[in-house]
Amino acid sequence: MKGIQLISHPATPVPQVDVLLVALSLAGNGELSARFDCRCRAGVLRLPQTQPAQATDELWRHTCCELFVAVSGDPAYREFNCSPSGQWAMYDFSAYREREVSALGPKPPAPSIRFDSGAKGWTLQARIAAAALPRGAPAQIELGVAVVLETEQGKLSYWALRHAAGQPDFHRRESFVLRLSEID
Repeated sequence: MKGIQLISHPATPVPQVDVLLVALSLAGNGELSARFDCRCRAGVLRLPQTQPAQATDELWRHTCCELFVAVSGDPAYREFNCSPSGQWAMYDFSAYREREVSALGPKPPAPSIRFDSGAKGWTLQARIAAAALPRGAPAQIELGVAVVLETEQGKLSYWALRHAAGQPDFHRRESFVLRLSEID
């Protein structure tokens, strides 16, 4: 897995963060693995306390790693939020920020999250089961990758592969810049 550097939105820099990388890989069984590595000075970021692994809303209000997955040409997409706490969220959208709430059909498997931190930063490993990803050939699957960082002062900083707007907005399809076929 080769790391790709995320960049902070110009309106929300955190100079104490040395580097924020994501490494993506696709297993033979179709599982998507994302490893987020944040190297920063100690005491700069506020990290959520460990919680039971369960679906939880509004994780993006604190330090949180996010993946956006869509099929090229289809306005629908799925968002995964993975918190250092071990909590997660999975949202379906029919189009830009149009959330779908449907109780029909089986729910996709929850992401698996592992988090480690130390004096020089932290690492979050998320695994997304193939059944939770949209169906399509790898060349058709578009990915957006983002991280929200909360500083010790409670301010939020927004990091992504690409920022497509004047204000931070990870839902814009112009920021879904990777193809599943490109990650290995």
